[in-house]
Amino acid sequence: MTVVWDMAHVQTSPLFAALHPVLARVKWPSQAWPPLADYQAFLDQLPQPVMTASGARLRVAPQASEKSNDWRQGYEPRIYLTGELSTRAECWHDVLNLMVWSAFPQSKAALNARHFALLEARMGLPSRTTPRQPAQDALTQFDESGVIIVSADETLSELLHNFRWKNLFWDRRADVQAHMRCFLFGHGLMEKALMPYRGMTGKGIVLPVETAFFTQAPARQIADIDEQLARLIADPQKLMKPHDLAPVPVLGFPGFTPANEKAAYYEDQNYFRPGRGAAP
Repeated sequence: MTVVWDMAHVQTSPLFAALHPVLARVKWPSQAWPPLADYQAFLDQLPQPVMTASGARLRVAPQASEKSNDWRQGYEPRIYLTGELSTRAECWHDVLNLMVWSAFPQSKAALNARHFALLEARMGLPSRTTPRQPAQDALTQFDESGVIIVSADETLSELLHNFRWKNLFWDRRADVQAHMRCFLFGHGLMEKALMPYRGMTGKGIVLPVETAFFTQAPARQIADIDEQLARLIADPQKLMKPHDLAPVPVLGFPGFTPANEKAAYYEDQNYFRPGRGAAP
């Protein structure tokens, strides 16, 4: 998808709310597609350096021109071992990934560490016995299409897990606005959100919070989410398969599109699907 450079949209759209605190603290240096050096400058201006779980400082690096046979030169191992984040110029997918690293440094580091551990384990076994693990698929799906649902009301969480979309987003609309939030995490999903369309679906993790969470400043909210999410991702008993993620029709959330201000919007079962009964 080709989309012109429009940082103003990212800085104001509620679909990118997770990025707003970090973007508010660091001025993006260009109004046109910036060079990779400006991406690095963006990282360098952050209040705290972004670190991988191995202790390497995250750095923007151009995509390798040739593919290596050494698995340690692959995308995830390269980040883990050296901190080098392979980044293409004039590519929304990659620049949004950089922004998510900046907004959720602990969670992205935890994802990368799990990927590295799973890859390292596979490399020690004959290839015929080491198919890609379901956990790798789950981690990749969350990294690309993940959404974080924070909820202070367990009954709202149950409606989401049980695919009761109209009950959740329309009948309980005021409660959702008061006690639940959806934050996009996956940079692939964010890329779609540059030109949102009915059908946009995220892979969700629901995090319980106290009501006081919603009174905090946005930067504090994102920092709290990052800490809680990183602990969950780092647990090898979590995100073991794709079905551990709940499908979430993100444009159902109040405020994400003007179209959902009418009850009829939620009658579209091609988008608001009954689902598989009950998500984990």
